[in-house]
Amino acid sequence: MLRAIIVDDEELSIKRLKNILINSGEIEICGMFLNPVEAYAFVQSNPVDVAFLDISMPEINGMKLSGLLFELDTSLDVVFVTGYDNYAVQAYDMSAIDYLLKPVTTQRMSKTLDKIRKKLRVSAVEPSIAIHLFNGLKLYRRDQNNEQIKLRSPKTEELFAFLVCKRTVSREEIIDTLWSGLEPEKAWKNLNSTLYYIRKAISDSKAVHCILADRNEIRIDESGVYCDLYELERLIKKIRLAPTNNAELFEQAEALYTGQLLKGKAYEWASAPMRQLEQNYILLLEAAARLHLQRSEPLKSLHYFGEILKLDALREDVSHEMIRLYIGLGRRNEALRQYRILEATLQHELGTKPDPSIIDLITS
Repeated sequence: MLRAIIVDDEELSIKRLKNILINSGEIEICGMFLNPVEAYAFVQSNPVDVAFLDISMPEINGMKLSGLLFELDTSLDVVFVTGYDNYAVQAYDMSAIDYLLKPVTTQRMSKTLDKIRKKLRVSAVEPSIAIHLFNGLKLYRRDQNNEQIKLRSPKTEELFAFLVCKRTVSREEIIDTLWSGLEPEKAWKNLNSTLYYIRKAISDSKAVHCILADRNEIRIDESGVYCDLYELERLIKKIRLAPTNNAELFEQAEALYTGQLLKGKAYEWASAPMRQLEQNYILLLEAAARLHLQRSEPLKSLHYFGEILKLDALREDVSHEMIRLYIGLGRRNEALRQYRILEATLQHELGTKPDPSIIDLITS
């Protein structure tokens, strides 16, 4: 059963929509909100499949709220509900799955549910290509041979990576980012031809349809591809919802993060998302280490703390945690070795020394 929220500043409209959805037997109402801010806060910490949003609301209207919700979860389906019919084009530009006019009828809602079911069936189809963005950029056909897909040129690779990372992006932003030094006409021509070569490279697979383009923007349909970045972000969201019951998810996340995002690619636009993703991954590793500390599993905690130091060797607090764990295990030589590594790193990078209390702990 699909989990849904309803957001409308009219209580009567919420009650009517609630009754229609419950009677459908396909929707579980997990939240009803008169205040869009409260709805946004709810989705931050609760999984939601579909959001039914009134468009005309004070302060934060449905259009703006949908954009905020998509930032939290790009797989979320949005259905706009309004008493006015002049928002239709804008609604579909916001990637809404449907647009309903009030008063909503059971018959009209059944068409909306048909669209959602159809999308779910498409999503259930096994993606035909795999995109790996960690530790470089690689594309593979998901067949018996796992054949690697070669893109035509470095610029073709960069455009493809940009689209996959952004998911939905306007043509203007693409041009400003990748072809800022060209005349507008030539830049638009380059974009169209480069997009053609991407589609041609993946034309032997169903994934050719995962690139959706119109005159204004280009979008990646996540249901049509496997991407290690998307999988890691889904895992991070799951872990945040229940951090104390996800030891297995931590292991899955570690297996996915095989190196920096687009490592080896000197894309200026990628530096900020790469840093942010690395920080999110470090927070995940730290949560895993703390979880195993609570479970009295010091060896697993040592492993995750060690992975943090591979990414950020200046985390003195993490080194201290490892030293304490080594001492607790009776492995003082390894505690001392960890201290010497920390001492050398801090001296070389910052010209400082570790907290003296930690060496006292080792030698006491």
